[in-house]
Amino acid sequence: MKLTTIAFKNVRKNLSFYSLYLFSVAFILTVFFTFVSFSMNDIMIEKISEDGRVETMTRTISVFLMAFVLFYMSYSNTFFMKRRMKELGIYALLGYRKSAMLKLLTFENILISIGALLIGIIMGGFAHKGIVGGISMLLDLRINSGIIPLFNEKAVFYSLVFVFVVVLALSFSNWRLLRKTTLLSLVRLEKAVEKPIKIRVPAAVLGLLLIIAGDGVAIDAIRGKESLWKSIGISPMGLLMVMLITAGTSLFIYSFVPYLMRKLEKRKSLLYKEIAIVTIPKFIYRIRTNAKTLIMLSLLIAGTLGVFGSTALTMYYPMAAVTRIIPSALEFPVEKPEQAERAIQALHEVIGPGQYEALQTTFLKVRSQSDNLPTEYTLGKESGFELIALSDYNRLLVQQGKKIGHKQLENNSVLLVKYRSDPEKKDVGQIYRLSLPANQSLDVTVRDTTLANPVGFNISVGILVISDELYHRLADLKLPEFSVMSIDGPDLRQSKTAYEALQPILKDNPYFASAYARTYEIMYANSSTFLLLGFLTVLFFIAAGSILYFHNISAVTYEQKDYEILSKMGYSKRKIQKMIRRQIQVMYAIPFGIGFVHSICGLVCYKSLLIDDVLGQSHQIIVPVAMALAIAGVIFCLYYFITKRACYRAAFPR
Repeated sequence: MKLTTIAFKNVRKNLSFYSLYLFSVAFILTVFFTFVSFSMNDIMIEKISEDGRVETMTRTISVFLMAFVLFYMSYSNTFFMKRRMKELGIYALLGYRKSAMLKLLTFENILISIGALLIGIIMGGFAHKGIVGGISMLLDLRINSGIIPLFNEKAVFYSLVFVFVVVLALSFSNWRLLRKTTLLSLVRLEKAVEKPIKIRVPAAVLGLLLIIAGDGVAIDAIRGKESLWKSIGISPMGLLMVMLITAGTSLFIYSFVPYLMRKLEKRKSLLYKEIAIVTIPKFIYRIRTNAKTLIMLSLLIAGTLGVFGSTALTMYYPMAAVTRIIPSALEFPVEKPEQAERAIQALHEVIGPGQYEALQTTFLKVRSQSDNLPTEYTLGKESGFELIALSDYNRLLVQQGKKIGHKQLENNSVLLVKYRSDPEKKDVGQIYRLSLPANQSLDVTVRDTTLANPVGFNISVGILVISDELYHRLADLKLPEFSVMSIDGPDLRQSKTAYEALQPILKDNPYFASAYARTYEIMYANSSTFLLLGFLTVLFFIAAGSILYFHNISAVTYEQKDYEILSKMGYSKRKIQKMIRRQIQVMYAIPFGIGFVHSICGLVCYKSLLIDDVLGQSHQIIVPVAMALAIAGVIFCLYYFITKRACYRAAFPR
């Protein structure tokens, strides 16, 4: 029989066996082709890249993406080779040479790769179109999608060449494996005896300490300026954290987990149960092989959850921070009264009467001679305090839809508007000496602090809210002042029409701010980064889930005869299925649990070091991270149910 005929029959008769491999590879090649098509879309790249940053990122991620696809397909190929060793041994007994078996394996890889690539190109073409349409609509790029081909010829050629290289690499790997194996090893490789592992308590304790130290280094970032990240440096501390977590995870799984399982094995009340007496010794017996996979999966899942969580946090937080950066929908300093009138008239024409509220507020500018001044004093374009009357402050808060926190202030008491949160209230009770004309001064006491800034930080940072009586007294001293126009209304923060109506009139005003324009700017500047990180996140999920699937189904297939023996001993099908579930749950729980803890610590470190927390509300940080981790949990649960179903079928073939 010809090798091509054998290859076709193998694929056709084992379609269910190859199906997940085919579709998982097709899914990865879909992501790959989509990314390649996007990176070769000159029209889109020119629209979203102004400084070459997107081109650099796409080139960097392309290299990473190719390495990842090669790694995943190599791992999957190794899995299938182990599953087919007995079959290859039979071919050898029938007289087939190793060169013939290599041709058979290569032809099968070509069939699967071509099928996966065709699916990937078709799905990737539509996915690319969808991404282009989505970005165009989101950023209002006004790109004619009709001129963008469904299948980019250069991307198709690039993908074909890459898949050809991958097939060659897989063939070389198969050749090396076949060359160093004997006939007996081909038949018995599936059931190779694993050497019993020796439990080393010092290594187990060291692994636990290293893993705690690695996560502790990450959490240390919450101390801010006092942390080691600031005193030593981000790069060396980041390298130390990665080394500690990697070494700790390896020793933890390789030594501490089997040590823990040994302790459980000695507990007779736990061990001598119909399920545990089989699963615990079996896990300990195969821990050496499982450890390598568990270590890789733990680090991979930690990276997956970390990238996914940081992407969600990076997308969500700047959007939420716009509410503080620009508290009103539209605001600008009033430099010329006639300019403000023109702006209000233009808004009246496009929005209509009664659809907005406009409030003009006057601030007084004053300096201080104190030594204990807050950081906000020097954060503005000019050092100093801006004073606002309590009644004006409260009216602005009501217009912006915020709650009023203080309804009255004593004569010389002030409310300090903070840039960042101050949980310890260090500024409360501080006395600031304000410098007044004619060498006069006034001492004011900070009664409380707040994060509810009435105007944007581009206009004012160091704001003191004072009583109306004190405000009028100081206004009579002819202190320097400036006025700010704040405009709000239903859906006005998302109104492109309102922004475009005011922008021509206020184009010469550098402090004109729009919540819509700021949000658009953030989306435009980060859209490519989010998209590229999205590609990586999808790949990580596919890799982690598929490796868990292949590893579990491989273990169950190898132990099929053991299940037959257990059935003859009186174990029912339901009990054997429960036993299989326990094995799968352990293989999912260990890497997911370790990866989850690492990712949480990493996200805490990321937030503390790289995100300027101007919201001061912990739930604003928790919400996007919790949503990202919940989505990840759902995805892994789906993989778990798919794995469980496939393992049941492998254990009880019809």
